[in-house]
Parts: sequence; structure tokens; C-alpha cells
Amino acid sequence: MKKATVINFKGGVSKTTLSFHLACFLSRDARVLLIDVDHQSSLSIVTLGAQLWQAQVDGGNTVNRVFESFTNRRIPMPGSEIIIRNALHSRDSRYNLFPNLDFVAAQFELDDTEIDLASTSFGQASQSDWEKRTLLASWLDNINAQAMYDYVIFDCPPATKIVSQNALSCSHCYLVPVIPDELSSRGVTHFAGLVTRKIDERLAYLRNDARIPDNHVPSNYEATTGMAAIVPSLVKSAGRAESGMTNIHTEQLATLRRRWQGSVLETIGKHYIGVPEAMNAGWPIWNYAGQNAKSGVKRMMTGICNELKQRIDAI
Repeated sequence: MKKATVINFKGGVSKTTLSFHLACFLSRDARVLLIDVDHQSSLSIVTLGAQLWQAQVDGGNTVNRVFESFTNRRIPMPGSEIIIRNALHSRDSRYNLFPNLDFVAAQFELDDTEIDLASTSFGQASQSDWEKRTLLASWLDNINAQAMYDYVIFDCPPATKIVSQNALSCSHCYLVPVIPDELSSRGVTHFAGLVTRKIDERLAYLRNDARIPDNHVPSNYEATTGMAAIVPSLVKSAGRAESGMTNIHTEQLATLRRRWQGSVLETIGKHYIGVPEAMNAGWPIWNYAGQNAKSGVKRMMTGICNELKQRIDAI
């Protein structure tokens, strides 16, 4: 089983779009669990529709319960009841296009729970910090995810909060969608260092300081989380330009490639009409029936997902 986190500390860079399309793409030939850990719940509403998402929230069957099991000890760690099987079919029973795609929703209150996580501590400090950052890994163990899925994809908020650290602590790799501008180019370097120093190394320290025995470490905990890809997204086209892109995006994409070389995806995610409309309709671009679903856009998204699958599989 491979686990990947889609993350960037900057918002508006197509994290949700990428997570949704990648999960749908992978589920064509594999069993996939897509998990929303962003309190904004955009992915949850896209995947489930407003009515089914609200039912999950009202029933307390969201990822929030995983974290509440730490902040409120009266709430037990959930099992597989928070998973919606065949999520797109559950939303609309007329279609059964992605039967291997399961989903765990988020809710707005996850932001409140994040605050509670930061302020809640039990017992020895290092052990408490370790436990609150490995809750998702423990939950994956709890549902025996290795036997159920081939891939787990996490969609994270635009920050490295404790919920995001949870996703990274049980992921083999992370994917960073970026708009090629100066801020994003600088931000990727900062973010990569942050994952290594403040998350991977910090967790290793906490585990050692708390003397966590091997048999108490979740099997889904990953000591090292590597960058699988930088994904250029929302790149603006310029028809007369030699590169086919605006000058600033051409320049900054070249900067990213010089700095990160092969980590930057070859396929470029351009700002095409059709993708936002497909997301609003709750379908990946390949299955969107709207008039703006051009074949070139579908090929672009297929290329992105193909490259990402190869990189995730190689880790």
C-alpha cells in the first residue's frame, strides 16, 4: 500500500483538484482511499455533494473523530464506519464509474479540533506529542488499511498544522502543486526543509525521548516522507509566446526546474476551462459531460496522473 499527501502551505494552488483527479485515476485499476483533512471540506463537498456530506457531519462520521479520540477521551478511535464506500456512486446511484474509490470526509469543526489538539496533553509531554501526531497512522492500523487498499491519498489544508503533520507522518511521499511564481518557487524550498526538520526529525526525537517501544509504533507510521513531485498548476497560456506560457510562468518554471530538476513534473497543469466546471459538478474531467470538457484538457490531466502514479509507485 502506498500513501501520499497532497500539500502546500499556500492556498489556491489546486490541491483539491489534484487530490480528486489522482484518486479517481488510481481507482480505475486499484483500491483507493481518499481522505479529506482540510477543515474547509471542499474535497468532501465535491466528492459527496452537499446533502451526503452534511449527513456524514451530522452523524459524526468524519475524519474529525480520529482527532477527537485524543482531545476527548470519551470518544473512542473510530473504525471503518467513517468510510463511505464507492463514494461517487453513494452520492449519485445512477452512476457506478469509480467503484474502487472510498472516501473519508472532513468538516468545518476540524479547525476547532486542531486548536484543541495543540492545547491538549496527557501524561509525559513527548509521548503525548507523539500520540497526537500519529493518530491517522493508528487509525489506518485500526481499519487494517493494508489489506483493504492499494493507495491512500490525503488532501491537506494550506498549512502544516497538526492534522497535516498526521497525514505526512503516515505517508511515503508528498506532492506539492505550485503556481510557478516567485513566492511559490521560494516556498517549495522552505516547505521541503520544514517536512524534514520539523516533522520527520521531530517525530523521531519524540519517539526516542518518550521511549516508544517498536510494538507500540503504528505500522502505518513512516519515519521518512520524501517529495515525490512538484506539480506545476494553473499555468497561464500565452498563444504567441514560444513556450506557450506567460513570461513570468516561463521564467519561474525554469527556476523551479533548475533548483529541483527531476522533481518537477514534466506535464504542466495549465489553467484550462473545463476543470473548475467539472469539479463543481463533482466529476473528474474525464467524466464531465459539459461542453467545455475538451480532449486536450483530458489528455493533460491523464498525463499528470500517469506521471504521479509512476513516482508514487517508485517510492
